[in-house]
Amino acid sequence: MLTILVASWQVTLRSDDENGVVRTMTQTLFSGRAGDLSQYRPLSYAVIVGLQRFLGFGPDDLRPYVLMRFVQCLLIFGLAYILYGHLGLRPRTRLLAIGLLAGIISLSLGPLGPSTFSLDRFTDTIFYLIAALLVVYGRDVLIPPLMVLAVANRETSVFIPMLLLARHGFRKRQALLISLVAWVIAAVVYIAIHEYYGPRPRTEESYWGTAMVLHSLGMPAQVPFFFATVGLLPLLAVAELKNADAFLRRLFWLVVPAWFALHIWAARLGEGMLYLAPLTLIIVPLVLQGLERRLAPAPLAHPAT
Repeated sequence: MLTILVASWQVTLRSDDENGVVRTMTQTLFSGRAGDLSQYRPLSYAVIVGLQRFLGFGPDDLRPYVLMRFVQCLLIFGLAYILYGHLGLRPRTRLLAIGLLAGIISLSLGPLGPSTFSLDRFTDTIFYLIAALLVVYGRDVLIPPLMVLAVANRETSVFIPMLLLARHGFRKRQALLISLVAWVIAAVVYIAIHEYYGPRPRTEESYWGTAMVLHSLGMPAQVPFFFATVGLLPLLAVAELKNADAFLRRLFWLVVPAWFALHIWAARLGEGMLYLAPLTLIIVPLVLQGLERRLAPAPLAHPAT
């Protein structure tokens, strides 16, 4: 618990908003003036507005954001610790994972970090961890209702049903049916939010495709920040796939390649918090699980009698 508290405190210290980006985003979203895609990700900012009203803080006060960031970190590190235990990681390895995640997050935040406050990205990671624990505990039927909130927070939650398919495979009819229901609910919520707010202009001129990739490569420090976040972890994950369990192996192939391809193709390269969900849910535990199994001492042979 102490490790989780310290890690949460350290990340919170680096979660500043000197340029007022997240506060401006909250105000423009709730006045209906935010751009695509920010306008269609209201949940985390609705929580902030609720905190502002409940605590009596003004729209320019950073304290509700700091409070929410600390709670977000407590949930991410706490849920990750529980999930990693179900994946078979030892307590010391789980603590190492939390330290690793805290370090990765800290490199992308703060005055020099390009990820700003990343409010909805942290919440997105929380939903993925909750979904993983529901699947591990056999509460698969709760995945579709979870999608209502998850999609209202961020459309990247569309990968959540992949947890069911990674756990049960494509041949189990119940898992496949629940996944399809979850995707239908996600589509309904996504379309409803877009219909409610109407069309919004995109805020990036080079928003999609090779233009965005070239735009990112031409911006200062985008490539270093990308590698500061993901480092060699994806490559290490590939190297350790054979030593990881089937659930993580399947989840890696179902989510990670598509996630990285979509975000490199459609977002600035250096925004490392775009990769927080797959790093926390899949890549970090997969690498550590593989290393644990690789380094585990071989069982002693019983002497012949």
